[in-house]
Amino acid sequence: MKNYVKFFSLLLLLGQSLAFAQSSRITGKVTGPDNQGLPGVNVQVSGTTLGTATDASGNFSLNAGRNASLVFSNIGYVSQTVPVDGRSVLNVQLAEDQKTLNEVVVVGYGTQRKTDVTGALTSISTKEFAQQPVTRLDQVLQGRAAGVQVTQTNGAPGGDARIRIRGANSVLGNNDPLYVVDGYVGANFNFVNPSDIETIQVLKDAASTSIYGSRGANGVVIITTRKGARGLKVNYEGQGSVSEIIKRYDVLPAGEFAEIVNARATATGSNLPFTADQIAQFRQKGGTDWQSLVFRTGSGQQHQVTVSGGGDKTTFLISGNYLNQSGIVNNSGFKRYILRTNLNTQVNDKLSFRLNLWGTQSRNHNTLDGGAITQSLAWAPTTPAYGADGQPTFTDPIGSVYRNPLDYLYDQSIDANRSSLNVNGGLNYKLPVKGLSLDLQYAVNYLNAQNLNFTGRRLSNNNPTASRFSAEQLTLQNTNTLNYDLKLGDHSINAVAVLETQQFTDRNFTASASGLRFPQLGYDNIGPNAAASVASGYQKWTLLSLLGRVNYGYKDKYLVTAAVRRDGSSKFSAANRNSIFPSVALGWRLSEEEFIKKLNVFSNLKLRGSWGMTGSQAINPYATLSLYNTAVSAFNNTAATAGVILGNPGNTNLRWETTRQVDVGLEMEFLNGRVRVEADYFKKNTTDLLLNVAIPSYAGGGTQTRNVGEVENKGFEFSLGGTPIDKAGFRWETNLNFSTLRNQVLSLGGLPRLGTGTGVGAGMSTTNEFMLMPGEPLGSYWGLKYLGTFKPNEADLAARFGRVPGDPHYEDRNGDNTITTDDFQIIGRAFPKATGGWNNTFTYKGLTLNVFFNGVFGVDKLNYTRAAALSGSGDARQFILAEIRDYYRPGNETSNIPAFTKTYQPFTQSSRFLEDGSFIRLKNVTLSYSVPTGFIRNKASIRVFASATNLLTFTDYKGPDPESARVGSATDTAIGIDYGSYPNAKTYTLGLNLGF
Repeated sequence: MKNYVKFFSLLLLLGQSLAFAQSSRITGKVTGPDNQGLPGVNVQVSGTTLGTATDASGNFSLNAGRNASLVFSNIGYVSQTVPVDGRSVLNVQLAEDQKTLNEVVVVGYGTQRKTDVTGALTSISTKEFAQQPVTRLDQVLQGRAAGVQVTQTNGAPGGDARIRIRGANSVLGNNDPLYVVDGYVGANFNFVNPSDIETIQVLKDAASTSIYGSRGANGVVIITTRKGARGLKVNYEGQGSVSEIIKRYDVLPAGEFAEIVNARATATGSNLPFTADQIAQFRQKGGTDWQSLVFRTGSGQQHQVTVSGGGDKTTFLISGNYLNQSGIVNNSGFKRYILRTNLNTQVNDKLSFRLNLWGTQSRNHNTLDGGAITQSLAWAPTTPAYGADGQPTFTDPIGSVYRNPLDYLYDQSIDANRSSLNVNGGLNYKLPVKGLSLDLQYAVNYLNAQNLNFTGRRLSNNNPTASRFSAEQLTLQNTNTLNYDLKLGDHSINAVAVLETQQFTDRNFTASASGLRFPQLGYDNIGPNAAASVASGYQKWTLLSLLGRVNYGYKDKYLVTAAVRRDGSSKFSAANRNSIFPSVALGWRLSEEEFIKKLNVFSNLKLRGSWGMTGSQAINPYATLSLYNTAVSAFNNTAATAGVILGNPGNTNLRWETTRQVDVGLEMEFLNGRVRVEADYFKKNTTDLLLNVAIPSYAGGGTQTRNVGEVENKGFEFSLGGTPIDKAGFRWETNLNFSTLRNQVLSLGGLPRLGTGTGVGAGMSTTNEFMLMPGEPLGSYWGLKYLGTFKPNEADLAARFGRVPGDPHYEDRNGDNTITTDDFQIIGRAFPKATGGWNNTFTYKGLTLNVFFNGVFGVDKLNYTRAAALSGSGDARQFILAEIRDYYRPGNETSNIPAFTKTYQPFTQSSRFLEDGSFIRLKNVTLSYSVPTGFIRNKASIRVFASATNLLTFTDYKGPDPESARVGSATDTAIGIDYGSYPNAKTYTLGLNLGF
């Protein structure tokens, strides 16, 4: 027996030796249409399980027989089978498979073939922003999806951004879209690193978003992050940048400013503040350039290391990101750390596991307050920045009544720290029934938020203050999904059933104190102070959801999608806790019809339409309950006693806001997918609008939240994309989108109007800056209509108002010869009528040029920054801007800049300072070069790039930046005011990408 074993062992060794003798080492490189190496391409010996994958540069190496064939395959490319034919070097170029590239997209709780999608969905490819130095998701979305408006309201590093999909629906609620990251519902987009993104889908119509029910009214952004692949890969991305302000205000030099001040004093009969010698000295030596002291050249750096790999069953990806940016305003900046890991295991052909973890930490420093910016345009250029003691000058005898701009930079600290941890894992099991699978997912999200504020002695008039707000938020989510796929002849069915629960808990406290004994310790020593106070809060809500969706297709050309979701929210009383959100969509792929095929024009032609309902929980968790407030009172001359008083009454009849949306869309592709056109019309109406309605004093006073009113959004969306040129090594890819929007309030439940304000225009506003009115959009400016100055032939008219020629002239709506709040009217609209973007990528061999434009059209901005510096009243006291040179005076009576008179009375809340905020911006230009892999012996991939962001801005807006505003993204009823807004910066970046 032993002899037989030895004999067969000898034969086996001989066979292996012969096989080895007949095989050899094959090396080569796989490239794409742009001649650049393709990483992750599967290279397999045909008919065997032997294979490998290309490295980061597209190189591969494996053993194969001399007469074997190698199969090259990769998602998005046409597979090729290439005979070895005795060669030892084999280079292959794969062509893009246009049909495959768009075949599968991520939708709510599943995936679909793009050709089968019946809703309005926009996919944003990572290729569209891979060439640009983006650091946040809002920069990725801006200008790249029709119907998606992104406004960088705060241009500071890490600043706030307003993202709206097809307008705004709610008055009380937040109109931000819902973000879903790797299945976790309600993610914070600020914690998503663009370099970790694999796919982005923007769901816009109700047929797409109703699957998210009470949370999908404002659109949904679905993000999947990158996963590992077979083989070990290491990538490094690094970049450094410098930033500068886009534009500064043109202000008077010190000498001319002093002359203007004297001219005004002469006209009003006041003493002259400056002597002729002083003016001469200012003209000779100049004065203080306050804007130069406030603004600086900012800088930034970003580094990311990604390690991925794995085998046939288990893959992993680990990425770490570090971002550090100093703002263009002195002593402002942002830091962020992100660590992400993705682990996927295919246990067998039926069972797989996944685990995603990511942690983030960020810190905003002095990016929220605009005091330094406003005061740089209020302090006189004739006032020195520093006194004889070397300290910043404490008061301005001529200009502003507030503190030195330098004090706003260095005598206060406003910090916002965020730490977050997300654990998201699940399993997928293919059940014994063919086509049926079960997916279980659990997610835990923890957020620690710290708002830390300190004001020193100078800004607080020797009463330093500090406060600290701390919140811990915990979200738990469980999603259980049954998915069924059936293909039967010409019929195809995909069905999804989901049970989902989510629970949110928030615990917070606030500590504050004034008269700090040790101000040098700032907000880290609040306790040992006499005037200290502490408050705390708690809230919790839960959501239980049942949902289902069925996609039916017949012959791949007649498509039907029906979905329904039932949400139950603890925010509402038992009678109104549950609500149902249905939707239906139809699609017709005309390109599959014979009469269309005969035209030989379209590679894809699809007509689709949808209707559906979504909702909003735009209330706090306890809005249905009556509130009790704490109060302190004294009785019979006794010491103050703490007590409880009635607050705003609750409303047990509150219901969900409900949005109904209709969408009609057309998709077309020509020339084998090289040209793509998509157009949509949508109309959505939000009813049962939640508003705070004033309660009469005899009924207890205060406000009560009620379901009243209706808001409508409607518009058109258009996108055009493709590859116009692809030959001789030169490739041009382009994507253009344009959308219109009309937003209007249809009803306020019988109220004729409802005023809203911002709180940012203290001393500038006479009343609410915005007004809600039926027939007008959200964000409608409320103010006086400026008619210019009273001209010489209008002396009698001016006299009726107690004015003289040269004084400002405002429309007297009620004809009482007095300008009051009764004369206020709608003077402008903060919602843009249209937005657009145009992205172009030009590639020639190793060179790539990316040029990206975005634009906003038909939008007004109330420029309070300019108003304060040009009104010569209130806190600023003098005219600072160079525009004042054209003021009304003898010989210049056509000017609409008011004269210096004793009867001068300006109103800043008027159309005089309402400006056209439309703009077209060259958002980014990037030139990159990929070093040929042969130059570095195929050991790595190297890409270097230079980029310019916000390089050119074409606008009539007179401020530094038409995009930034003082009001953040939390509201859409009061937006667009520019009062010391932190402007966006012009940024130049150099970067390096390495792959091993």
